[in-house]
Amino acid sequence: MNGSTKMLTAVVILIVVVAAGIAVFFVLNNNKESSADIDAALEVYGNADNDYKIDSADRKVIEKIIAKEDGYTLAKYPLADTNYDGTVNDKDLTALDKILKGEKTTVYHLNYNTDKTKYPDGSYVVSTSWPVQYCVGNGGGNPLIMYALVGLTSENVVGINYSSSSPPDKVIWPEFAAMKSLGTSTNYITEGLLQECLLANPGVSAVITGDNKIMLDGSQGLSEADLEDTYGLDVIRIRHSAVNPDEYAAGLLLLGFLFQKDTQAVEVAEWTTDVYKMIDEKVSKLDEKVRVTTSSYYYYLNATNSDYADFAAYGGGNVVTWEQAATTIYFEPENAKYDPRVYEDQYQGDVIIVYRTGSGFLKASWYDDPDTWDTENMKEHLSHFYRFKAYENKNVYHTSGDMPIVARVLYSAAIMYPDLISMDKADKLHQEFVDKFLDGKYTVKDLKFVLSQSEIEGM
Repeated sequence: MNGSTKMLTAVVILIVVVAAGIAVFFVLNNNKESSADIDAALEVYGNADNDYKIDSADRKVIEKIIAKEDGYTLAKYPLADTNYDGTVNDKDLTALDKILKGEKTTVYHLNYNTDKTKYPDGSYVVSTSWPVQYCVGNGGGNPLIMYALVGLTSENVVGINYSSSSPPDKVIWPEFAAMKSLGTSTNYITEGLLQECLLANPGVSAVITGDNKIMLDGSQGLSEADLEDTYGLDVIRIRHSAVNPDEYAAGLLLLGFLFQKDTQAVEVAEWTTDVYKMIDEKVSKLDEKVRVTTSSYYYYLNATNSDYADFAAYGGGNVVTWEQAATTIYFEPENAKYDPRVYEDQYQGDVIIVYRTGSGFLKASWYDDPDTWDTENMKEHLSHFYRFKAYENKNVYHTSGDMPIVARVLYSAAIMYPDLISMDKADKLHQEFVDKFLDGKYTVKDLKFVLSQSEIEGM
């Protein structure tokens, strides 16, 4: 969050009503007894009071800054600079009125990037043609969940890119699974494939991508600059994989605003915050947390600055790897990037949790019949961990990297603390999330989202 973010205590629903071409934003308090703190805001210039919406209240703040009323300054309300020209004056009111009327205009907002060398604060300001109607998406499976939470469909996101080992799950995302990938990786878009997509879908104005610095960095495929300068596309970077509920909500709020879509952002953040509090309350009573390492593939672990490590950390674990520029730590001596420190006692987790997309591990879907799973492939992937103590003690677990992030945290907690948070409890909360926010896309009790080492070996 930027410096103007405020702490709010409320359960709210953000509703966007579009009538007669005018976009009106309402915030409704539907639970006065809420105790969850949400530190998220719509990070768009014009949202002068930095809440969850752009409305007449923002106009009043801008008017007071122009009138030089006590306590009202640009330094205190930086998002009041609607046209992002460094000052607050009548031009900002004119720019704000265009947004309030739902007129086509240019808006300014925060983008996120993990390249701290280029962006020390992790964020930067960009301009985007508003509203967005059609876009292409970059970044794999995590954004698909965000699209669903905001109400974006394949009519809005007309092209995506993914790797052959990690395509969209055909059971949960059939419309996206049917799309031809715009590249060979979740991180890069290929020029020829993009041209083909743009020709077939006139009106595309933006690319939605994640904050990972390697996404659209130009080392392969098109760079962010290429997309902007050559194709005139706005590049919008949100935190697809944010485990922090406030950061996740900020991305949902931005998508909802840009596309003028209803969003459940605040409800999602409130619900997730309450789940994390429940986990913390149970684990905080323990004298010692479980030492854990995480992975998302079969020949590397995750550094502590990886989102995958965050799943275990929010699940109450003590992640014992280290932070480094690259978020992957290779553990096989045959690999050129091998780091022998992973086998030192101080970095050995008592438990290893591996978050895997279905196609790269099961060679099928986590949401499909287990009879479709490739058990030999699963066993082979598991066997790569044989040098670790956790493997010797039968404490390597595989769980789905395709499900909602809060579910990954819940199952991590259940793996590490089964006496405090049962798998049954995790399943019930997972189902509650699916029913509340994903229109009941699947029935959790009919599926298996955690596989122990013993279970895999016994298949």
